[in-house]
Amino acid sequence: MYPFYIPSIYRHDSEFLIKIRDASTTTPIKYYIIIARHQYENYAKNFPADKLVILPDYIITISEIRQYILTLARQNKETKIWMSDDDLSKFFIKKPIKSSSITNSISPTSDYELKNIEKSNEVSEGDENNSSNGNGNCNYKLFEVPFIDYITSAEKIFDKISFLDTKIVQFGFKYSTFAIPSKPITLNTNIGMIQLLDIEKLDVNINYDTSFTTLEDTDFTVQLLKNKLKSCQLNHYIFTAPKSGSGKGGLENEYLSGGKQKGMYQFLNKYPNLMEINDITNGKYKIKWNVFKDIENEKQLLLDIAIN
Repeated sequence: MYPFYIPSIYRHDSEFLIKIRDASTTTPIKYYIIIARHQYENYAKNFPADKLVILPDYIITISEIRQYILTLARQNKETKIWMSDDDLSKFFIKKPIKSSSITNSISPTSDYELKNIEKSNEVSEGDENNSSNGNGNCNYKLFEVPFIDYITSAEKIFDKISFLDTKIVQFGFKYSTFAIPSKPITLNTNIGMIQLLDIEKLDVNINYDTSFTTLEDTDFTVQLLKNKLKSCQLNHYIFTAPKSGSGKGGLENEYLSGGKQKGMYQFLNKYPNLMEINDITNGKYKIKWNVFKDIENEKQLLLDIAIN
């Protein structure tokens, strides 16, 4: 499993962080929690000292923190790293079923029971829980899976995709707020809260724009795409998490003081042809990812890796 680098702000009791800590006792997981110096004492109550990386005092904003992580990973000569938010919640995989009987048609992939969910308030209404894919009576349903199994399974797919298309350097999952597409992958779209970065293939001149208050992750993906690299999202690997800035800790203070709106204006000024602002007060906007659409390569990848 590739190492996790997790920026964390005032969330020493995060369920996600504790989940990784506990899993590391039985599964080899290399993880680092990146924190401010003045928060060390609280985090040290829950995590070993060698898992805590203290930021230099001059590193303050989330864009600066992400760039610090990227630099640190390069210095550590990592090949790939997971960079994740610290408040992810649940993890689901959209799986095919051959009949209405879950018990008879789905075999567990580990020593746990896969949990079928017909409906969930945490998954958007457009999740296509029972959508047909044109394969006879083969339907699809969402199953909640343990985090480690989720990541292990995804890494196998990502490694195969990375081998087939060497331009893909950023991988991620579907955030449950939005409808889940029927196609298993989307190339060249926003990745967001959790990403697998291919450090070896990432040009050293591509870095986080540390002037950004928010939307630094979206800007980073656009930089990749403009440099002829690619991102890849597994649409049928879904995770839940609070909306950015809505939970305690994290970027709460930045969002309360208009940080999202500032980030929107920063992005619009940098890429005036890529953003439409729909409602600045409520922070609603649209990124024109279709500019980077790569349908033919998506189709070829699906054939090559037989995801569908």
